[in-house]
Amino acid sequence: MLNSKQSVVITGANRGIGLGLCSLYLHYGWQVIATHRQGAISDALQELNKQYSSDLTLVELDVCDEQSIQHFAAKVCEEWSHISVLINNAGVSIDSKFGEWNQATFLNNFNANMVGPALVIQALSGLFEHNTKVIQISTGLASLQENIGADEPFDAYAVSKISLNLLTKRLANKAQTKSAIYCAISPGWVNTDMGGPEAPTSVAEVAQQISLTIESLTLEQSGSFLDSTGATIPW
Repeated sequence: MLNSKQSVVITGANRGIGLGLCSLYLHYGWQVIATHRQGAISDALQELNKQYSSDLTLVELDVCDEQSIQHFAAKVCEEWSHISVLINNAGVSIDSKFGEWNQATFLNNFNANMVGPALVIQALSGLFEHNTKVIQISTGLASLQENIGADEPFDAYAVSKISLNLLTKRLANKAQTKSAIYCAISPGWVNTDMGGPEAPTSVAEVAQQISLTIESLTLEQSGSFLDSTGATIPW
């Protein structure tokens, strides 16, 4: 078992913010368990694997497939005795404007953005120690108070992330899980495939911000909703 370094699990590490966090934690010298879907390993992730072969473990995971989650967790539990940080980054944004809503759009967003992270947390919870940090990558669209972009076609995505935020709050207060630190973090508008080229923040910038916020989290902040710099976002 790999016990000598701090370990981080990052889901959805093939591109975007997940890849940025993977690269950053490897640079810091952490043991990184990075997930990708079957047959989907980007050139950038392959390059990291060559550069950091002793510190990076690539594992297949489809967060929408319960069997895949179980196989993933079995592999991680076989090789690691604990997890310092879990970052539930994998997710989707399937957009549909009012008047064109359908059941599949809502269910697919919900399955990937809330159900998947919930089952990943449950499957890996045996590796959580006191003050293990469990991070849910959320969105400012999930703030009920701010209600950003109500006229945009992001309703199903926003509702699924609101559910993820509530899950985070409940885990922070559940007797079986509350020794870990749970936090929902919105990265903001980032220049990724999802965010688009007009986004003002680069992946490298937001990965650095998120990592510093994670590092500073305390047990008293468990169940909170923060932006990438650690500022509180209203529920």
